[in-house]
Amino acid sequence: MLRDFFLWALTSFVIEPAMGEMNDRLAQLRAPPAVVQQLQACALEAPAALAGKAANDFWWGASTVIKVAIGLADAKSVLAEATPGCAAAVGAVRPLLSGQAT
Repeated sequence: MLRDFFLWALTSFVIEPAMGEMNDRLAQLRAPPAVVQQLQACALEAPAALAGKAANDFWWGASTVIKVAIGLADAKSVLAEATPGCAAAVGAVRPLLSGQAT
């Protein structure tokens, strides 16, 4: 039951907002297919990895959801740090996103 709660909270406050923002920006930039595929693989891996970590470390899960929700932590950074397969995807996306911002 605790794992289900963390899965919902992390999906709602971390995964969906981060993936939504990155997907929208990559579509606008017409990103290379390889980058999009990396991001899709991250989206598949992230829920189970983050929920598992949160179920094993309640305080990490609770504080991460709160920090992301109030803007003290970046959802993309949480994905990259906590999910092994997302680090490469987020790393590939960041230069594209920062290039768009300038």
